[in-house]
Amino acid sequence: MNKVLTKDIWQNTHPILLWLLLEPIVGLIDSRVAGLIDLNTLSAIGIGETIYFVFIWIFVFLAYGTTPLVSSFNTKKEFNSLNFFIDFGTKAAIILGTVSFVVLFFTNEFFINLFKPTLSVSVLSSDYLVFRCLGLPFYLLNMYSTAVLRGLKYPKITLYSSLVVSVLNILFSLFFGLYLGFGAAGIGLASSLSFFVASIYSSKILSTKRKKFENTTDFFDKRFLVNKFFSIGLFIFVRSFFLTGFMAYLRNRSSIMSMEEIALQHVLLQIWSLGYVFVDSVAIASQTLVSELVSKKENFEKSELQLHLFKITGILSTVLFFLSFFIVSILVDVISGQNLSQFISRNVEVYFAISLLIGCFAFLWDGVLLGLDKSKEFSIITILSSILGGILCNALLTYSNTIEMLWVSLNFSLIIRCVLGFYFQRNS
Repeated sequence: MNKVLTKDIWQNTHPILLWLLLEPIVGLIDSRVAGLIDLNTLSAIGIGETIYFVFIWIFVFLAYGTTPLVSSFNTKKEFNSLNFFIDFGTKAAIILGTVSFVVLFFTNEFFINLFKPTLSVSVLSSDYLVFRCLGLPFYLLNMYSTAVLRGLKYPKITLYSSLVVSVLNILFSLFFGLYLGFGAAGIGLASSLSFFVASIYSSKILSTKRKKFENTTDFFDKRFLVNKFFSIGLFIFVRSFFLTGFMAYLRNRSSIMSMEEIALQHVLLQIWSLGYVFVDSVAIASQTLVSELVSKKENFEKSELQLHLFKITGILSTVLFFLSFFIVSILVDVISGQNLSQFISRNVEVYFAISLLIGCFAFLWDGVLLGLDKSKEFSIITILSSILGGILCNALLTYSNTIEMLWVSLNFSLIIRCVLGFYFQRNS
């Protein structure tokens, strides 16, 4: 392998890997804290997190669409365009976060009732969701600021910001959730306070880095940049809506089975998130590297970068497949503090492992397509796979109303994303 290219991939990947690892680890610790309280609190956190992340990830374009575009502006030294884009995106992140909080504050009971929880679980879910949603503006601001910094090739700031969030979230969860006895509400408040501090940190760093931009006289079209922001954002927004809707549907169907099933599905998806972050870090780093390559008028198809990314992902997917197959049941009991592994069949373990094997390549092509400025194809692939996965899931559940069918449907969706993603990245 080209040592220079390998080093470049590693320097952009390892801070993102550590950042992505920290997020599900903190989520798992929150689940552990909730499990120490009681099963109702753990179920409530599972429902609340599902609704919260539906709202969060429909705005993921603030990160996914931003990084490759910033990288392109920076490579071409179009600093006037870059400055305008940063300012506009920062304001958009704060406004979108505030509007989302208001919407969820007034509608959280409606969304919670879609999961058909018991009265006690419903109340706990509402408490958790309201207090966690206080931090939505800060979450989105931190998401946008760190995405800009990754495009500027400062990926370590993403890691440092995540460390701030992780350490504070753990301390605050233990303090408010257990020590003060606020339970689910305390765990939600811990997240909001953590992202408030992290958003101040990342915004301050971004402000410092911008002072290093060279003075330029390049002309930029504000209308074009605004349209570019919203055109990319619209594709990714719609894509995220379908993807998060599909994932929420999988959790919703598990909650209809029983409160034990929603708790199990919640923990399984937390572990799944922990597994796929290894390749997701490569995918996110590839946005910057691919965009930089294209900005230099070089082809991605059959390039050394394409070959390196394919080999790295192949190794990671194989390791994750075998590792997850043997330890998933153990992790479920350790994380939940409950004997939930009794609800896991051998088939679920197999389907879980397969989802990581296939999913690794699905996530890689996501990052590559964004780096190639193919946000339209990136979105269509996920929309199509989510719709077909949901249709299959509904059909399978009429045959067998079990968690196994949920994971079969997820794998089917990932196969579609993997195949179509491979096709579109080849035709670049």
